[in-house]
Amino acid sequence: MGLGRLNVFVSGLDEPCKIDDRTWFITLYDCDGKVFKWCGRRYAVIPARCGHLELELPPGIYTVVGVWSFGTGGGHVFGNHLTDHAIAQVCCGGHACVTLYTPTAHRCGVLFDIALDVLQRRPGEAGPPREAVDRAREAIREVLDHLPKPANPFEIGNLDELMKTLEEGPQGGDDGGKREA
Repeated sequence: MGLGRLNVFVSGLDEPCKIDDRTWFITLYDCDGKVFKWCGRRYAVIPARCGHLELELPPGIYTVVGVWSFGTGGGHVFGNHLTDHAIAQVCCGGHACVTLYTPTAHRCGVLFDIALDVLQRRPGEAGPPREAVDRAREAIREVLDHLPKPANPFEIGNLDELMKTLEEGPQGGDDGGKREA
């Protein structure tokens, strides 16, 4: 009863609430950010047929990520065929499940544009030169104009609300984690 089970599922492309039916390749990382190795096995690029993989593992905390393909030739492009990562805690005799989300290139571009915007709004903090950030944001927006928007509003539907929340700051008694003693 010392080992636990980890089930990894991969969401469909532009279908976050469905499991993809293609084969993905899953890699587990340890807390040091290195590919997890145990009992002579390296837990890297493990096929997850039909978007699912089940593993028996020792107790621990793992970072899980998936990739659709890992080559750059023969029609396979690494590009945006990468999932978001998940953190899984596997306990003795326990069962953990994670679903890896597969964002579109459009969402990745929008999020990077937002990240650059946030960098520019931090007064007094060191960061990339404003001119470089402006050029990068302009290029990202140009590329985004040529990418299809996600069919499912789940991908970008919450981003306007997120930006509004960031601009307004903590509300409803939430002091951003600062508590009086």
